[in-house]
Amino acid sequence: MLLSSLFLAALVSSNQIGDGVADSVTYGDLGTFEYGNGAPSCHHFRPESPEAIVIRFWLYTKNNRNSGQQLDRSSSSSITRSYFSAGRDTKFIIHGYTDEYTSGWAMDMKDALLTENTNVIMVDWKEGAGRLNYAQSRANTRVVGRELGKLIEKLKSTTGASYGSMHIIGHSLGAHTSGYAGEARSGVGRISGLDPAGPEFFGYENQCKLDSSDASFVDAIHTDGGATGAGLIEQLGHQDFYPNEGISQPGCEGTSVMEACDHMRALDLYTESITSSCNFAPSRKCSNWASYPNCPRCGTCPTMGYWADKNRGSGAYFVETNGASPFCM
Repeated sequence: MLLSSLFLAALVSSNQIGDGVADSVTYGDLGTFEYGNGAPSCHHFRPESPEAIVIRFWLYTKNNRNSGQQLDRSSSSSITRSYFSAGRDTKFIIHGYTDEYTSGWAMDMKDALLTENTNVIMVDWKEGAGRLNYAQSRANTRVVGRELGKLIEKLKSTTGASYGSMHIIGHSLGAHTSGYAGEARSGVGRISGLDPAGPEFFGYENQCKLDSSDASFVDAIHTDGGATGAGLIEQLGHQDFYPNEGISQPGCEGTSVMEACDHMRALDLYTESITSSCNFAPSRKCSNWASYPNCPRCGTCPTMGYWADKNRGSGAYFVETNGASPFCM
């Protein structure tokens, strides 16, 4: 379950943090994490250790679609004896708050990505993502990101896989985790942020959230932004897509905040874009959603979703979807 009745209470408690004494904690080769007064304003809560968060990586390929192989960056043999191939692109999928890698959407995305004959690695941090206090799970993204950065380094040193062939796809808190991974290991080819989490990220500096410096190409889809949304409305990457203004989505009317329909829609859109024979409506580069109907059509504007990197523009792009399946016009 992505959002629970604990979510709103967690936001209240997270906003009450920040009067502690500046401190730091070091977790082995992941290095030091500063928090509290004196640290960047967003780092107000102490992140837990990798052992407490329980971080695991599960590899899926066409050879093992339904049974993941666990990769351990401290064990080269876990990689060399797996089905991982440096000759394929590698896709990482990172879930968000109170979610898990075995969720239906994650499995659906994994299966869609495997049609491209890729290595798909699921980032499993269920324990650390499911804390009662949202601020704790938010702080834990820093550790998960650096741990993923170390795994990426290990994949290169063990198999020769290039950093440029690595593509990290993160939802909600997972989107910002992707950013921390790219910050820790420069040279990552691409990061796709799917409705990056908004609470406790809005207005903070780039080092606190996903931004365009975290990979060679960063794209984002915003579906639940705004003052009361679970997502972040701010432009974060090289290309930011705002379907239906990026605040509320067709088909989600009448659903409750706890159902997270708008927040989850970014996942539906992205997975649909991987294999669907039906294209999304063309994006338009507009100053805002109100100007969309009169915004000039753009023959060179990028396509929202998995194939956004085929035509790399920059800026904010608006797209209209109909809320049905497939999510195209």
